Amino acid sequence: MGSSPAWMVRGVYHETCASEGHCPYYFGRDKEGGCRYFMVFRVTEGNAAGVDLSGVTAIYMGDLPYATYAEVSSKGSEGAIYIDDRVTAEQRAVLDTLALEALGGVLMKRVLGVHYVPITVDEGENAVEFTMPTGRMRMELTTGPDGSPVRLENVTMPFLSNVKAAHAPFWVWADHDRHFEYRDRCGTWADFHMASD
Repeated sequence: MGSSPAWMVRGVYHETCASEGHCPYYFGRDKEGGCRYFMVFRVTEGNAAGVDLSGVTAIYMGDLPYATYAEVSSKGSEGAIYIDDRVTAEQRAVLDTLALEALGGVLMKRVLGVHYVPITVDEGENAVEFTMPTGRMRMELTTGPDGSPVRLENVTMPFLSNVKAAHAPFWVWADHDRHFEYRDRCGTWADFHMASD
């Protein structure tokens, strides 16, 4: 967190976007008209400034107005950050900064707001659904003929591992004068790990 004490977060990552096929930015390709996304970080283990962050859920709703992969890489996205309001005051003190500099803040260059809101996570076998006051998304793992997940390798986001393909039957976000609503989009279900240098 800049000049702040060391931090580390790891957990499960869920992301879907406006692409009907898998997100072209994962393959270093351009996308005409840009894109937008619903990105979730579920922290299973984490620590910042001595504060335990396990159990924190953060959702990033972003708009990528750039058509080229190079622009996305250099200029990033703009959007809003939503963090589960069940966090403690101690966790919030470090999350106010960490949310901007790690997790989806790595990509989000213009933050419209950081909001602490109720977030519900309903998880079943190979499926999960996230609900908050201004957005909702359902995700299902994509499986192959043997029933195991379809996987992606060597993806362009270095903080991801065990990257699996997923399907989002729907996702919606309405806030900050934006209203995104999509059905039947591709997505990613993976592990993530980030740490300060």
